[in-house]
Amino acid sequence: MQQQEVTRTLAFLFTDIEGSTTLWERFPLAMKGSLERHDAMLRTAVESAAGEVVKTTGDGLMAVFATARDGIRACVAAQLALAHEVWSEAGPLRVRMGLHVGEAAASDGDYHGPTVNRAARIMAAGHGGQILLSAVAAALVGDALPDGATLRGLGEHRLKGLERPEQIFQLVDGRLPAGFPPLLTVGGQRDDLPVEPAGFVGREAELAQIEARLREDGVRLLTLLGPGGIGKTRLALRAAANVRDVFDDGVRFVNLEATRSAAAVLVAIARAVGLTDTDEGSQLDELVSRLRGRRCLIILDNFEQVTVAASTVSRLLDDCPGTKWLVTSREALHLRGEHRFPVPPLTLPDSAARRPSAGQLLRSEAIRLFVERAQAIQPAFELTDDNAPAVAQICLRLDGLPLAIELATARIGLFSAEALRERLETRLTLLRGGARDLPARQQTLRSTIEWSYQLLEPREQRLFELLSAFAGTGIEAVEMVAGSLNGQLAGIDPIEGLTSLVDKSLVRPAVSGDDARRFVMLETIREYAGERLGALPDFREAVRRAHATYFADLAQRQIDQLRGPGRTAALTAMAAEAENLRLCWRYWVGARDLDRLNHIVDGLWALYDSRGWYRATIELSSDLLEVLASTPTGAERTATEVTLRMSQARALMAMEGYTPAVEAEYTRALELIKDSDDRPQLFPVLRSLGSFYNFRAEFERAAEIGREIQVLAERQNDPSMRVDGDLLVGVNVGFVGDLRGGSELLDATIESFEAHAYQASRFRLGSDPRVPCLTSSAFFHWLLGFPDQALERADRAVQLAVVLQHPTSHAYAIFHSGFLHLWRREPAIVRSRALALIEIADDHDLPIWSAIGTFLLGAASAGLGNVEEGLSALRHGIARYQDMKTPPVFWPMLHHVLAEAYARAGRTDEGLASIDQAIAMLGEDSRAALIPEMFLVKGDLLSGCDRPAADGPAIWYRRALERAAALDARMSQLRASIRLCRMPWDPDTTRNCRAELETLYATFTEGFTTVDLAEAREQLAT
Repeated sequence: MQQQEVTRTLAFLFTDIEGSTTLWERFPLAMKGSLERHDAMLRTAVESAAGEVVKTTGDGLMAVFATARDGIRACVAAQLALAHEVWSEAGPLRVRMGLHVGEAAASDGDYHGPTVNRAARIMAAGHGGQILLSAVAAALVGDALPDGATLRGLGEHRLKGLERPEQIFQLVDGRLPAGFPPLLTVGGQRDDLPVEPAGFVGREAELAQIEARLREDGVRLLTLLGPGGIGKTRLALRAAANVRDVFDDGVRFVNLEATRSAAAVLVAIARAVGLTDTDEGSQLDELVSRLRGRRCLIILDNFEQVTVAASTVSRLLDDCPGTKWLVTSREALHLRGEHRFPVPPLTLPDSAARRPSAGQLLRSEAIRLFVERAQAIQPAFELTDDNAPAVAQICLRLDGLPLAIELATARIGLFSAEALRERLETRLTLLRGGARDLPARQQTLRSTIEWSYQLLEPREQRLFELLSAFAGTGIEAVEMVAGSLNGQLAGIDPIEGLTSLVDKSLVRPAVSGDDARRFVMLETIREYAGERLGALPDFREAVRRAHATYFADLAQRQIDQLRGPGRTAALTAMAAEAENLRLCWRYWVGARDLDRLNHIVDGLWALYDSRGWYRATIELSSDLLEVLASTPTGAERTATEVTLRMSQARALMAMEGYTPAVEAEYTRALELIKDSDDRPQLFPVLRSLGSFYNFRAEFERAAEIGREIQVLAERQNDPSMRVDGDLLVGVNVGFVGDLRGGSELLDATIESFEAHAYQASRFRLGSDPRVPCLTSSAFFHWLLGFPDQALERADRAVQLAVVLQHPTSHAYAIFHSGFLHLWRREPAIVRSRALALIEIADDHDLPIWSAIGTFLLGAASAGLGNVEEGLSALRHGIARYQDMKTPPVFWPMLHHVLAEAYARAGRTDEGLASIDQAIAMLGEDSRAALIPEMFLVKGDLLSGCDRPAADGPAIWYRRALERAAALDARMSQLRASIRLCRMPWDPDTTRNCRAELETLYATFTEGFTTVDLAEAREQLAT
């Protein structure tokens, strides 16, 4: 018996696979499996959103939901699943979806009525990948859209077979394609625009801007400008499709690729609007007559080769006020009323990201295009965390040019992403063999660029070739280099020529950090220009020499500024020209011109050190040593070689740790000093030797070097040099037992460098000495019992490092500040310092600081109560640090922190092993400032296990107290005294311990909010 009909209000969803008939014809076997996957994904999406699949409808389905919100959830989930699926040879299935809400009659598990019909018609109006909603569904969804999703109104449309038109909305989600052709509704003019051959990727920001401009009444001529292959045509087509509703009389597309004259342009436009051929004079009048009074949009594609027809467009613009013109060109039309829109490359991944994940990279339009096109060639291709770096490098090397990316992915069937990256060293050779339906000039990237090159006048071609020698630069540099070429660029004004090349999209204006206007070439275009320059050997040599001379002089001019108050401005100016300076350096290295290199090296060295570019610094010193080897021997050469080897060793150590290569550089430098009659009294040599002895924990020798620097600074009346000498003496004296003497010297040094402008010395590498002066002073003040002053010093060190914008100094300050907060038992602050340190290290390729940051993060986690997690990070950081063969000076501190974490975890044996290592490294009988803290940790560990009394914790606490008293380390004394008071003594001993603590506590004048002093008060109050 038939069930009685029930009327219900529901959200109805219809779906359908676009082009499924053709796919079944071409891939009958593959489509069977694809359809099964499609059905399973859509059913899962519907059911996970509390919906019900009513039935399948051919290659689609019908589903119902209690609310429109549930329907939207299902649509988005299904489209995302479809987009991420690896499909068979049939390729991706593109599914259109329509959602409508209303009443429908239900019987026998099915639904029928006008609401159901309208939902089906809304779906049928869409395109594969598109999600459409009726006005009712859009209103009911309201603000409850998925995160980041919006609704785009597509206007009112007539639906086939339905009397009442429908206001249709499209769901826009940043994770899904957003641009589609006009809806397939009654009166729609789908055939006005060429069918797009492949999916449209990204460009949401550009589309929104172009569409907004086209909707403005005051914009009637909009020119999309850019080099060949940047995607102007696709962008124009998609934008035009999206604003189709604005133009009552439609959109027309005029392909000017084959045209060469103004007359041919006129004919092409006339045909596009339906006029038959007439003579040229009457045709323009007829065209004006046809377009006057009409509201339409006409796309003129590839206008750069027929700029002579600009006057024709001007006449049409004046006489046809209802017509708008969207032009794609490599060159502006230079008409009144022209609005220009430079089309940028696709967005690229962050070039500074060292280990990008697949998920992070997919935010980049260039990456998304690469993946989509690669999957069209090789369906099994997938972006993974393993191949993500290679894909990122490919897209970066190709400048985000859509055509270049498409040509590269055409090879993905032959090469892996990694192999393709290696073969892209010469881009233009590899990037050929594009799709056969592309114009011939776009089937290789070389042809695309050459097309623009051939449109240049000969004088412009010479300037274009000259610009390949620059890695982007300002007008002054181009003028100076061009002017020094002895008439080889006669007849062209560089400014006028640059303007022309910008207009023709071969050069792009850019704004640098100081707002100065610079001009750059995309690397693919620059490579082509370089090839053209290489075909003219004499001109190429003259250009390269002129370029190298100009930038050598620029570096020389900056040296005085680098040594004075203008240092920051000078470094900024040099950073803007960093790549040009590298090219200049390489030229003079090849020429073996030591005089020129000596003019450049100081500036480059200061720049590289300020930015933490230590790999580049190593190359700099290696090059200079190589050229130096060909010069006659002598005292001056020996001194220079020693300085360079010492500095290179410091750079290597910053990058890789205390490796055999570092040891070899120091050893060679020491041999040179030994073989000479007298050690060169060069400050950089002495400073490097001091660091060398520090790293080897030879503190007395390091302090002695510091004293030599002090003497040299006095002799030369150089207060900045004195900072390094005082630092070496103060730190080494303080940490080996004379805390107060070291602290007083550092305090005087800080007062001195804050009173006098500090100037960096030649060949400086590593932290600015003012930063370790402040952090070492902070440590000494903490140990001496001045916690507030210690914190103030550490904070000033971080503030100074931020002002300096010097990565190594910043890393140094952040770590030591974090370590002080570790002593203060403030783990949350330690954690923030550790994360900041890791970020700096990763951004500037400083692996040692990254390892130390991981270690510090582990200590913070343990302090926050996540002991096992903290121990894991501590061990990982130590393992990384150990792999870099770091010098012994840092190890006692690391083992001390690790032992503390083991104590928190109750893992006594492992903790004792670690603290015993630390004590052995310092020497149990040493006067090292940190030895009392080591004894305290050993006592803490022993308090957690069953040991004979003679080896119990009290012995080690008492030793810590006595050693701290000898060092005047009041904070360590206080900590030891608190622990002794907590021991289970007899009453007399307890009273004595309490009296000791009370006397010690009374000596403190600050820091009463710190954990240690609060514990002392609590102990005294019991």
